[in-house]
Amino acid sequence: MIKGTEDTRYAYVNGIVRAREARLLTKSHFDRLIAGTLANFNTILSDTPYIGHKDIPAGLEMEEIEIKKFFRRYCITPEVLSFIDWPEQIHNLKVKLKQGSEDLMYPQQESEIETWHEVIEEIERFAVYKDPFILSTNLDKILCKYLYETAKFASFFDKYFQLYFDLENIRSFFRTRQFENSRDIFNQVFIPLGSFNKKFFIDNLNVDYERLGKNFFTTPFVSIIEKGSAYIKEYHSFLRLERLYEEMRIGFLIQARRMTFGIEPLFTYYHFKISEIKKLRQVYWGKLNEVFIDELKESIADVW
Repeated sequence: MIKGTEDTRYAYVNGIVRAREARLLTKSHFDRLIAGTLANFNTILSDTPYIGHKDIPAGLEMEEIEIKKFFRRYCITPEVLSFIDWPEQIHNLKVKLKQGSEDLMYPQQESEIETWHEVIEEIERFAVYKDPFILSTNLDKILCKYLYETAKFASFFDKYFQLYFDLENIRSFFRTRQFENSRDIFNQVFIPLGSFNKKFFIDNLNVDYERLGKNFFTTPFVSIIEKGSAYIKEYHSFLRLERLYEEMRIGFLIQARRMTFGIEPLFTYYHFKISEIKKLRQVYWGKLNEVFIDELKESIADVW
């Protein structure tokens, strides 16, 4: 197990986190939600913290607000607060520059990222070329650079973001394969901070799905590659790839459950809860839009 920060200031809140983790939804909850109807949604959740929300979408939004308040109340490590704030600030900047609705923005009080010289240069570039794809991908890479540098303060976060960058590159690799100009697109979206060399992905862009697993065999991601490839080839869908991505990301964080001290258990619980709320939204909107049960099951990560 990766060594944690051992910050004893978090001993009290980690006790609260342990109690809250015990109330996270189980696979049984999601199985029943998927098999049931929207009318039974509240009944199935009656023994969970989600009880009492008659309006499910509004209730999930409230739960998301509450977990963010809980995290901000107890997180006293500025680097880790940045891991939550910076992605939201980058998202808000994209919405603002593309003249999107304020309803799409996170309620951030200020935007630290707009003082970064790389971001300022990107805003100036966008004012000239007006290319939203280049804007989004360049801002994402700037964000990743700052996350990478800041995460160096602790081994747990350094390893977590290394994994995150690798998973993002794998996701981009599969998605860009669908386009004729896949090489150009991948060159633009690739994050040069993970364990993979960009050339390795480029060399495999046109390789048949059946052979990809063999080419990635020496990496920790061979299972995702093989299973994701097989599902894409058979169903022309990224559902399994996305599920495996989430299971591996959350699976890394689970090791924080064995830590008594440090910020890691609080950070991990925040991500557990956000992931849980996201899954509930997937099931709710899937049922509302009559998505096939098999597709819903395939989309829900199982990590508890």
